[in-house]
Amino acid sequence: MDIQEAMNYIEERNRLGSVLGLEHIQELLVRLGEPQNQCKVVHIAGTNGKGSILAYMDAVLQEAGYQVGKYVSPTVFCYLERFQINSTYMKEEEFGCYLNRVRKVVEEMEQDGIHGVTAFEIETAVAFLYFYEQNVDVVLLETGMGGRLDATNVVSKPICTIISSISLDHMKILGDTIEKIAYEKTGILRDYVPCVVYPINEKAMPVILEQCSLHNAELVVPDLQQLVIKQENLQAEQFCYKNVEYEIGLLGKYQIYNAITAIEALTIVGKQLKINEKNGLKKVNIIKGLHKAEWKGRFEVIKRSPYVIRDGAHNPDAARQLYEQVTKHFTNRRIIYIIGVLGDKEHYTMLSLLVPLAWRVYVITVPDNQRALPAEQLAEEVREFCNQVEIAETPEQAYEKALSEAEPEDVIIAFGSLYYIGRIGD
Repeated sequence: MDIQEAMNYIEERNRLGSVLGLEHIQELLVRLGEPQNQCKVVHIAGTNGKGSILAYMDAVLQEAGYQVGKYVSPTVFCYLERFQINSTYMKEEEFGCYLNRVRKVVEEMEQDGIHGVTAFEIETAVAFLYFYEQNVDVVLLETGMGGRLDATNVVSKPICTIISSISLDHMKILGDTIEKIAYEKTGILRDYVPCVVYPINEKAMPVILEQCSLHNAELVVPDLQQLVIKQENLQAEQFCYKNVEYEIGLLGKYQIYNAITAIEALTIVGKQLKINEKNGLKKVNIIKGLHKAEWKGRFEVIKRSPYVIRDGAHNPDAARQLYEQVTKHFTNRRIIYIIGVLGDKEHYTMLSLLVPLAWRVYVITVPDNQRALPAEQLAEEVREFCNQVEIAETPEQAYEKALSEAEPEDVIIAFGSLYYIGRIGD
């Protein structure tokens, strides 16, 4: 199966949509030999920050000499970004080969009367098979949506689970309160497996505590009393945690909180990896790895005169984090936004917070996504908060127009969805 045939097959399966539930993926993986249970897995769920936490862990584990598999979604730059080993994407020919093997099993299931295996379930099976056969030391596994019924939630005993920041998102599916969403996210917990939790999760914490107790899972929460933030600017964040100095290139106070969550998880993972012949993690690996960590599309500065920033903020909590960054660093500067959103997101809430800061806004329809909010409709919402609104045909056209009119001191910010921001500036 070549890459075009592979992508056609995935597109065909995508028409089935997202179906939460584990029956199909469990059957599929049983028929593939349960590769997910042959790997050391770190499983993460949450609303925001999952990718950043895994990016920190990935960089540190690579710094220590480990072979690290990472499965993430959605992707920013290309489809195969979701399957990575030591930051290298799966090759097209590899994907075609693995997908063909999984497809044959799906066809066998259909012959046995088991229909409806989704694209995400197939991709998840491909990821597990790939990481197992490539003999990675550890798999960093990100949930797609929720946790309890997410297709990734099939690992019988991960070495660590992580709950990142929890806020309101996917409410029609996961629930309309923080507590209901937290219950879905904590579905990844396993008996006697430690769980590390992002330090600012007040509304979710009672649910997390209850679920950890039910699973006899050690609960680890970063100690904010041992965190000292030294310096925040548009080059780096500097902080001290538990008397160790760190500098990270991912910007924003929330990225510091993500970093200390990763540090606590790495402490647990390091103990598990010492079972191998390698020496586990050292303090210097964590310091150097955190410093090297990159996670594109998260308040990422890609140009400085004028400033150009791409941020995948796509829900109200992420929009508040972006608002804090903009008001902290860019007071009295003209803000030019590029905005594209999905129709099923809380976009009006995001716009009401961020757009009043704008001098001009370019709106787009997120390309190649059936859930995209049409630019014309988005423009009407934006005009409630800013009169200077223009519709662009593509992300590239919006970026070109924004650059053409920006002065050196202006700030161009693209936000609203991870599905298009990879096309800004590259």
